[in-house]
Amino acid sequence: MDYQSIRNALALGVRLFSFDLKERYTGTFFGVLWLVIHPLFMLLVYTFIFGEVLQLRLGVSNSTSQFALYLFTGLLAFNALNEVLVRAPVVLSEHRDLLLNTPLPVWLLPLLPVAVSVVLEGLALLVLLLAIGFHSEIKPLGILFYFCFFIIRIIFSLAGSYIVAVLGVFVRDLRQLMPVLMTVLLFISPVLYPPEVIPDQFLFFYDWNVLAQLIQGYRDALLEGHMNWGRFLVLFFISIACLFLSIFLFRSLMPRVRYVL
Repeated sequence: MDYQSIRNALALGVRLFSFDLKERYTGTFFGVLWLVIHPLFMLLVYTFIFGEVLQLRLGVSNSTSQFALYLFTGLLAFNALNEVLVRAPVVLSEHRDLLLNTPLPVWLLPLLPVAVSVVLEGLALLVLLLAIGFHSEIKPLGILFYFCFFIIRIIFSLAGSYIVAVLGVFVRDLRQLMPVLMTVLLFISPVLYPPEVIPDQFLFFYDWNVLAQLIQGYRDALLEGHMNWGRFLVLFFISIACLFLSIFLFRSLMPRVRYVL
């Protein structure tokens, strides 16, 4: 594929992305404000349940606001990945007519949920930074460290989107399975609670849980303003390996996609 073809494909992708966002919220009362309302509402629910009802706290801190910031930072990473992996199984079938009747590149469509996740995370990040600035102070160096882990999140999202999107064409059960798997992952990863409450016999799962390590990187950067370079390098190389594997699998199955659709 030459440069001009790639440029035309990306221009088409931008139009599809814009249409996708508009279509999602067309006819709703709050419109695109749901991009902010939904994560804020879930934050309030989780903070009440885990912070007030179950009385989870961070170390010796008794502050519900600090726990809310901790919780929201974890949800920042999880919600972005959830958006990608739940949407990916249907992203090719949703654009079936375009794929069958136009020369639309198949590789373009798995980029759509990743692009939407960037918008969702960007808006949630602004809300989080405002809350951090209100309760304590924003750490500029921490924001820089955050973007290092944000890049890793994007790479994992691309890898997951390509794998799940192409498998979703052949295994239709993924449409129902992915939301269930992501809900399970939400509760078995320290998104809604600190790692300190994990029993010792299950700590090995935390140590090998890529999502848990990514979320901890987000929290270290945004809330503490520091970076664990060892964690970053391990996650970076794992994400690159996953991306290459997903591209290989996608390219292998891509010629059969139009026939199955």
